[in-house]
Amino acid sequence: MTHWMLACGCAVLVVGCAACSTPPASPLVFLTRDGCVNTDHMRANLDTALQSLGRPTQYQVIDADTLPASDPRGGYGTPTVLVGKGDLFGMPEPSVPHPPAT
Repeated sequence: MTHWMLACGCAVLVVGCAACSTPPASPLVFLTRDGCVNTDHMRANLDTALQSLGRPTQYQVIDADTLPASDPRGGYGTPTVLVGKGDLFGMPEPSVPHPPAT
């Protein structure tokens, strides 16, 4: 679990550094749902990574359970960080309809 969180922080750093010369086209979105046990830890790592880059720690937080069934973002696992329209780690956008969360 710790390695996964560290990888997430490093990925945020890489994405942030790649975008340092130009502002991001779309804001970051933190996708979660009630009861997600990793949300607090992932948000702390995301905030730390953004702060280390001198970036604002303001991003949209979306509860995946509130998204309409037609929204592909509801098919991502949680927590997930979306950059623009894609997953931070390059996971393809889920197809619609998607299976219910487990």
